[in-house]
Amino acid sequence: MKFLYPQFLFALFGLAVPIIVHLFNFRRFKRVLFTNVRFLQEIKQDTRHRSRLKHLLVLAARLLALSFLVFAFAQPYLPAEKGAARAARNRVSIWVDNSFSMNAQGKYGPLLDVAREKAREIALSYAPSDQFQLVTNDFEGRHQRLVNRDEFLQLLEEVRPSSAVRTLDEVLRRQHDAFTAAPTANGEQQASFLVSDFQSSLAPSGPAATLPLDSATRYFIVALTAQAINNVYVDTCYLNNPFIQPGSTQELTVSVKNAGEDAVENLPIKLSINGNQRALATVNVAAGASADVKLPFNMSGAGQQQAVVSITDYPVTFDDSFYFAFNVRPNVQVMSIGDRSAYLDALYSNDPYFIYRTVSEGQVDYNALPSQQLVLLNGVQSFATGLQQELTRFMTNGGRVLLIPSPEQNAVAYDQFAQAAGLPRLTGPSATTEKVSRLESDHPLLSGIFEKGKTQAENLDLPAIRQQFTQSYTSSSGSQSILTTENGLPFLSFTPVGKGGCFVLSVPLDPAYSNFQQHALFVPIFLKAVFLGASEIGPGQITGRFAEFSAGDTVLSGDQVYHVINSSCNFDAIADVRRNAGATTLSLHDAVKVAGNYSVQADGRLLNVVAFNYDRKESDLTAMEAAALEKWFAGQQGLTPTLLDTDDPSIGHSLARLREGVSLWKYCIIAALLFLAAEVLLIRYFKK
Repeated sequence: MKFLYPQFLFALFGLAVPIIVHLFNFRRFKRVLFTNVRFLQEIKQDTRHRSRLKHLLVLAARLLALSFLVFAFAQPYLPAEKGAARAARNRVSIWVDNSFSMNAQGKYGPLLDVAREKAREIALSYAPSDQFQLVTNDFEGRHQRLVNRDEFLQLLEEVRPSSAVRTLDEVLRRQHDAFTAAPTANGEQQASFLVSDFQSSLAPSGPAATLPLDSATRYFIVALTAQAINNVYVDTCYLNNPFIQPGSTQELTVSVKNAGEDAVENLPIKLSINGNQRALATVNVAAGASADVKLPFNMSGAGQQQAVVSITDYPVTFDDSFYFAFNVRPNVQVMSIGDRSAYLDALYSNDPYFIYRTVSEGQVDYNALPSQQLVLLNGVQSFATGLQQELTRFMTNGGRVLLIPSPEQNAVAYDQFAQAAGLPRLTGPSATTEKVSRLESDHPLLSGIFEKGKTQAENLDLPAIRQQFTQSYTSSSGSQSILTTENGLPFLSFTPVGKGGCFVLSVPLDPAYSNFQQHALFVPIFLKAVFLGASEIGPGQITGRFAEFSAGDTVLSGDQVYHVINSSCNFDAIADVRRNAGATTLSLHDAVKVAGNYSVQADGRLLNVVAFNYDRKESDLTAMEAAALEKWFAGQQGLTPTLLDTDDPSIGHSLARLREGVSLWKYCIIAALLFLAAEVLLIRYFKK
């Protein structure tokens, strides 16, 4: 047993006063003579013994009453741990997990409501003079400072579900920073509380040894449990054909995952484009599995398309919709630089959908390059410095180039361009008699060209080669051979450059070199090179994270103000602009909190559409085991977290006992009153 205020124990010396009063009788007696007192002798002796006993009992009751009264002022307690001592003041940080997974139903209602109530009970178990920090997944600036208990309870009432997702080490570091912002005073103690459903996505992003734990802080875990782990969500989707023409019929593949414990049958799933429903289907998903469903739809118009795939699933609904955007081009622009080719003219000039033109290397309009879907370098013999720079910039910003060597290749000029852009070097040509023997059918350039089971060389009549330039590249360049000859040399390769890249063909379009330009592969490969990425689903963004995206294909002059708008949630923000190498990149930092399609506009003109979706890490409701939680804390300076029982109706009292031990001052007051009552009874009813 210990005392919170042991200085009051000096008052025990005051017990000497009643002892002196009882042991020494200072009253003076007067002698009174009676005629005959012999018959009273026995009664007098008996009364004297009873009076002495009464005095001793009253003395004992009075001493005990005063002793327990002194003990009450000294506040005795039984410490919770050996060597534990009460703190003069506490600094408490409470993390309330307000992620979307906390919308799941628990035993006592939605988990977020239970978490708020538990945090309130924890705060009320401390003194009003203690300091508190509230941490949520939003990591708001106002939650970084320590406040009093009343301010904490007010902030707690304002906690709402958030799309932000945090890991355990991020939360602990946030609490650690608040504690270390101000030095700890003498007698202060620190406590960290983690109130969450502890999904698997909370696992620390690094090794357990990197957890920012402090031996001066005591850690408490309040693990909330959902009644049923059931959640079906839309994970992702993609277009089966990366190129979409207006008026064509297309197909969208949607991946649906079931993170629950029960199978789902005939779940409706619908596709809406620009606010109009375009497709509807049903899907069956086994427990813990995923399923793909195909949604055919007709694309009636051109331009930027805002689409959403949605299902209906309760109680976790944040991941029931998946937003995406794509651009349907009214036409495709192709520029051929260098020699005119009858094969290219026949392929692109006869279709009004292609805007095709051929220019010499000295007449290139560099301002027109960003609007090209494909740039062909057909037999270019000289690469001026300006042309090299503009082509490299075009590929870096996402453009694609297809290089066809010239029979009179200028090795020096090409090597300069290849070195600047990181392309394969070309040497030769050398005479050979062989064929293309292997195709990388998984490459996007060849996807959809062959029927299933017809991709092996022995089943195909592949191009024959008479002369060929040799491509040489390093493994660090990332180049990939798409068509490979019998002797293992690349016939057609692709090298990524920035966001785009360059296709390199090993032969000119000349019958003296190969029959490729007359082969059945020529048309689909050159068309796919144009269409590749023409209508692909744009790169999506995650809400609550740093967002950086393109301003679109249109190049605007001057200092334009770019607005990112979503009218459905009354969102209108001015984006930060960064111009680099002719490309305009916009950023919104972490301003977007609501999922949806956001339009990029300048002067009221629609330039691009960017899709924001909620992080799917929260979709898996599987919780971490208590043993795993303790393991992550183990080994950190001997720290072990305390697991609090969430079913305890008086978690505040239990926490006080864990933190401070058993307080005894109330029992001392009761004992003092009892002994005072005993003294009164002895004086009143004990007969002499």
